Amino acid sequence: MSTNKNPFLDLILEHGIVTNDQLKEAIDRQWNKGGSVEENLVELGHFTEESIVSVFVNKFGFTALDLNSTYIDPDALKLVPAWLARKLSLIPVRKSEDHLAVAIADPLDKEAVTALKKEAYRDVLLFVSEKSNIDAFISKYYGSSETLKPSTYIHKAKEKLPLIKRFTFDNFVTSKSNDFAYSIALAAARSYSEENNPLFIYSGVGLGKTHLLIAIWNYIVEHELHREVLYCTSEDFISEFKEAIEQRKMDTFKRKYRSIDVLLIDDIGFFANNDVAQEQFFHVFNYLFQNNKQVVITSDRPPREHLALMERLRSRFEGGVITSIDAPDFETRVAILKKKTNEVKLSDEVTSLIAEKINTNVRELEGALKDILVFCKYKKRSITLKEAEELLQKRIPCVVSEG
Repeated sequence: MSTNKNPFLDLILEHGIVTNDQLKEAIDRQWNKGGSVEENLVELGHFTEESIVSVFVNKFGFTALDLNSTYIDPDALKLVPAWLARKLSLIPVRKSEDHLAVAIADPLDKEAVTALKKEAYRDVLLFVSEKSNIDAFISKYYGSSETLKPSTYIHKAKEKLPLIKRFTFDNFVTSKSNDFAYSIALAAARSYSEENNPLFIYSGVGLGKTHLLIAIWNYIVEHELHREVLYCTSEDFISEFKEAIEQRKMDTFKRKYRSIDVLLIDDIGFFANNDVAQEQFFHVFNYLFQNNKQVVITSDRPPREHLALMERLRSRFEGGVITSIDAPDFETRVAILKKKTNEVKLSDEVTSLIAEKINTNVRELEGALKDILVFCKYKKRSITLKEAEELLQKRIPCVVSEG
């Protein structure tokens, strides 16, 4: 019986450490109860963790590491987020400028090693330790496994995921009014850069700042970049902070916000006149910033105009990249409309009419387009220019037919 994808299991079979029947039993148990094959071999009594370490040491030449007598460098721990340490069953031990040394349960897991290199931006030195010992040290240094992994989480909005999924970089129409904001947001999603941190995006209502913020979240999750990312509004942050105080869960609150790699805060204006929440956010921001974690913030105005914010918060925001999104020009509005019509074909005249009359923001433009598309759907035909004018008149009374 060959396992094809797992050279370690093939090895222990080859040397008679386990039998084919024992391996099959462990695989069946994996299907029913989860866990790795190795873990199930141990739990079934066919194998011991000491045996696993011995195989790695004697057959592959890895060095065993006794974590109980090893100094764990706090700076090494910062290079690997908690969720990734748990997923890969490893604990960082020490770091240098070019290398990261880790104790890992399965040093033959090439995908795990590749993911670790991408996360730490360093070559990896592998030592082998017993999985249960590693798990104990993960809990000791990273906290309880109940700590949230925000990379698959939008604060208080899981039920809105189908809606949120539509906000991507691919369906964001760019122009001179927003191309810099788009480019810098995409760069923040792809990787961390000190020069882009923090990133502050401001604009009027309905011009796309929230779209870009959620696009960052979608990009990181979709591309599995092993970066923990959390999106929430400042209002959500305040509510969660108050709840943590009331329920005496501030340690959980702090651990959650300090475990992330990318924090996306929508509409910073809700912090106005709430000094306690501002103070807490300042500490979260400072911690993330000082530990090279990306912070992206949106607002309806630039930092200098947020007079109700603490001076030191405004100063932190002004120390990063500040970019605005302006109202789209006529050509951009036409491009947005054409991109959003999907299967319904509108005449150029109708498209131009909407783009000409609805010129305030993208959200209102989408609303007007929705009126037209609903009309076409239920009438089961194309809309005429005169009918489009009549529909738009309900939104903008000044729209009148010239015929």
